Amino acid sequence: MRETIGGRGVLEGAFALLEALNEHGGRAGLTQLVRATGLPKTTVHRLLDQLTDLGAVERAGHGYRIGSRVFRLGRFWQPELRELAKEWLPALSARMRVSLVLAVPREGRALVVAGAVLPPDDVPVRPGGPLPPGTAAGRLLAAHHPALAEPDADAVEIRAAGYAAESETITAGLGCAAVGIRTPDGRVGAALAAVLPARRDPVSTVSGLASTARSFSSALAEFSRSNRAG
Repeated sequence: MRETIGGRGVLEGAFALLEALNEHGGRAGLTQLVRATGLPKTTVHRLLDQLTDLGAVERAGHGYRIGSRVFRLGRFWQPELRELAKEWLPALSARMRVSLVLAVPREGRALVVAGAVLPPDDVPVRPGGPLPPGTAAGRLLAAHHPALAEPDADAVEIRAAGYAAESETITAGLGCAAVGIRTPDGRVGAALAAVLPARRDPVSTVSGLASTARSFSSALAEFSRSNRAG
C-alpha cells in the first residue's frame, strides 16, 4: 500500500493496521504489521502512535494490540442478531448436540456474528472473523449474495432446497449444514449453521435449524416494527 498524506490514504492505512492486528489474533509486533500491510515502517510507526493516542490500539510489551475503544464500538455490531444468538443458541446447541455458527455477508465474505461451540469441536466462531471458503454457511450466503464468491454450480439447487451442506471438505471429521435467516424485507440476510461429527448426516439437522431460523426471522421483523414505532 502506497503512503498517502491526509484523507483517504491515512484512513486506509489505519484500517489496514487494525485489520492486520485482528488477523494476528489481536496482537502483533511492528515488523509483523509492516510485513502484513506493506506500508513503510515510518508510516506504520506514525499511524500506530496516532491510533494509540485515540485508544484504538494499545501497547503490549514490544508490540501492539487492539484497544478498548475499538472493542467498545464493536459491541454494537449486529446487536439484534447477537442478542437473539445469546438467548437461543446455547440451548439449541445442547439439545441438537451440535455446534452452531451464525454468519452474515459482509466485506465480500461470510463473517461470524456469534456461535455456540461444543467442547470437542474446533470451529471458528470469533465474532467479526471470516469463515473459511467452502463452508455450508458461506455457500448458503453466496447462493443468495453472488458477490461473496466465485459462481457456484450448486447455487440454484441451494436456493431451491433452502439449505447447504458439506462433509469433511473444510475440516476432517466434521460436516455442516446451514439455512438462511430472512430480514424483514424477505432477503436472506444471515445463515445459521450446525457443525457436527461427519459420522452424523448434516442434513438431519436442517429441520431443527429451519425452525430456529424462522423464529429468528420473526424476531427480527418484530425488532424492525418496534424501531419504526419508536
